Amino acid sequence: MDYSIFTDTMADLNWKEIEEKGRQKVPVLFPLGVIEEHGPHLPLGTDIYLSYAICRKIKDRICIQQGDCLIAPPYYWGINHCTGSFPGTFSLKPETMKIVLTEIFGNLHQFGFDKVYCVNQHGDALHVKTIIDAIKIANETFHMNIKLLMEPFDLSQQGLSGNEEYIMVDKAEYSPELFAEDDINEKDLLDIHAGALETATMLNFYPDAVCTESARQLKSFSLTESSLGVWLAGGEDVKSIVPQGYAGNPAGYEKKVSTAKVVFENLADYCARKIIEESLAK
Repeated sequence: MDYSIFTDTMADLNWKEIEEKGRQKVPVLFPLGVIEEHGPHLPLGTDIYLSYAICRKIKDRICIQQGDCLIAPPYYWGINHCTGSFPGTFSLKPETMKIVLTEIFGNLHQFGFDKVYCVNQHGDALHVKTIIDAIKIANETFHMNIKLLMEPFDLSQQGLSGNEEYIMVDKAEYSPELFAEDDINEKDLLDIHAGALETATMLNFYPDAVCTESARQLKSFSLTESSLGVWLAGGEDVKSIVPQGYAGNPAGYEKKVSTAKVVFENLADYCARKIIEESLAK
């Protein structure tokens, strides 16, 4: 694998370029994720790779529309409650993560930036809450406009309405057929971690990072409503329901490739339009 998550980010620029972009107050895209096991077929960096890839797509769309933005160096030290018992899963204390993120936002403020859009592809509830806590602190402390991109179905988990000033809800339109389950054996089951859709998404962005031969041979460990409770509780018991470290059906990835492509194309288009609108409004 010969790619870098620092390509086309602030890490590739010099300080004079950052100074000029800060003076112009261009919006900043901030990829967030973790280093976490993703079964025997995907790399530990899957979540941050995907956050970074989405930011690249959003930036491309913004530039096509004659806009401008920067991508901050990706942040990949987060909270992994559910998979913490697996080797290769790194996890921070919430207070540690909150302090680090708040100070990173402070750095961006010091550089002159005040609009930051956080793109996170890791669904751990405590991880997401900690991001939100850091955003709220930074917005108040530095008088910034930092927002976290969230999907509508994730809002209730955090007790949010979607109207909060620190949230940008994905309101892109998706056909219900995109998410229909083709495999009758998978209906009403939860494919939530390194399963068919996430494997297909990684294949779209990073085909060399996916071991398709391994994925095709993996049997389903998709979750039921009852086993979801074990997953959310974390600890060693998680291995009893997902012994290979994935919660889903990786072997079904081939039927999800087109879905993954459409979903992230629509997401990038929507975010680019929204960010340009907000930039013009201010």
